[in-house]
Amino acid sequence: MNLSSVYDEIKQFLSISDANFNLKQNIDNYFSSDKNKVEIISDILNFINRFSMFKDIKPFMNSLYRCINNTLEIRPDSIFDFEELLIKNSIMHFIQEYVNYTKLTLKDQVFNFLTDSLERLETQPLIINLGLLLKPMYQDQAYLDSLNKTQEVEVKYDSFNEIDIQIKNHIDNWLKKQDISLNNQEVLKKGLFYEFNKFVSNYNISLESEKIKILKMEIMEMLSMKLTMLSLIEHFPDDSFEPISIK
Repeated sequence: MNLSSVYDEIKQFLSISDANFNLKQNIDNYFSSDKNKVEIISDILNFINRFSMFKDIKPFMNSLYRCINNTLEIRPDSIFDFEELLIKNSIMHFIQEYVNYTKLTLKDQVFNFLTDSLERLETQPLIINLGLLLKPMYQDQAYLDSLNKTQEVEVKYDSFNEIDIQIKNHIDNWLKKQDISLNNQEVLKKGLFYEFNKFVSNYNISLESEKIKILKMEIMEMLSMKLTMLSLIEHFPDDSFEPISIK
């Protein structure tokens, strides 16, 4: 396999500029074996081709590219589990984006859609249905403009709100690097609270304050959202559908 040509194919498919395309560097950082690199690149190429009917929607492809890079930070037990992990992480990411887009008002409908789809559909039909659900979001210019402003404009917050954002960003980054599994959810919860308390200790804030208690609940919801999605797709893409309960 000519890796350079495959990297170019992925870059063109996702419409990523040369300046922003760092996939090769990321793969080189996480995998040293050429054999493993070929396996990962093949999985990524197979994965993005599942979204071919949406390739002209650039914001959608940008989000897909972020999913790929975020998944590379997680080390699966086996290199051959990477594509399944990529599919699971991407579904969780897109559903979270959609829930944010709908301001949580349609959360139940989104979960019902995903549950119903996963019960009945194989991987490719599921991705097509999910893409059709997300397509209007990525074509909503007002929403895309608000995302750009969030990323590009420095917003001034009061002291605690700034800390709140820093803590949530830190926890979000921490969660992205964890091997999230329903079988180790208790370990994840303990690790989450340990990481939370350690990071909060950098600030002169009591762990018993009401604001910290609320923030602790909110970061637990961040993990619960991921566990909820994983519960729905734990046996994915197996035809059997017996979600493991969330404790």
